[in-house]
Amino acid sequence: MNKNKISNSIFIKSILVIVSYFILPYLVKFVTNSNVVSVVVYLLYALILVFLYKSTFIKDFKDIKGNIKKYVKNLLVGVLLIVVSMAVVNMIVGVLFDIKETSENDFSLLNSFKENPIVIILLTCVYYPLIEGIIFRKSVRDIIDNKWFFIVFSSLFYFFFNIVYTSMSFNNIMASLCYISTMMIVSSSYWKTNNFTLSILIMTVFNILVSLISFI
Repeated sequence: MNKNKISNSIFIKSILVIVSYFILPYLVKFVTNSNVVSVVVYLLYALILVFLYKSTFIKDFKDIKGNIKKYVKNLLVGVLLIVVSMAVVNMIVGVLFDIKETSENDFSLLNSFKENPIVIILLTCVYYPLIEGIIFRKSVRDIIDNKWFFIVFSSLFYFFFNIVYTSMSFNNIMASLCYISTMMIVSSSYWKTNNFTLSILIMTVFNILVSLISFI
């Protein structure tokens, strides 16, 4: 009985967190046009999510601290797999469909990076790995208790989110396919190690590498 109550509360919590993520941008836009106020709201939202999952982060960090070598290895392997998978997927897409441009999401980030690199680095290396990790992995994992269903669903969910909020054009969909392989890698790592924070660190390190390359 108690177990069912806990499961139900976790399910409701996960659904509310996911829904809040998609509603928040519209609420912020409706309430204010101030960029400063918007940033403050998003930061508060991030802090609230961290607080809601603080027990998970505490457990994960203790696990990482006690098994540092194992997690450093998993981290490096995860980042390497993402680099290789993105290169392979983009190469296949380029050969089959003659699409050379990046996804509209990446294109937008690169342009913003040139205008304000510090802000974009903070967003891509801190904010997005954390928030998207909670929305597309942690919340989904708390709802789905089947390995491959979780991995596939979380990956497609993230992919669908990116194309819907940028463009549903054929070129953008094809150029965004690498998001599926990327998410499958971090979701698989999360499932394998049962350490959510590791999946965030993998995306953080990968995005840091991309940011460093963008400086060159």
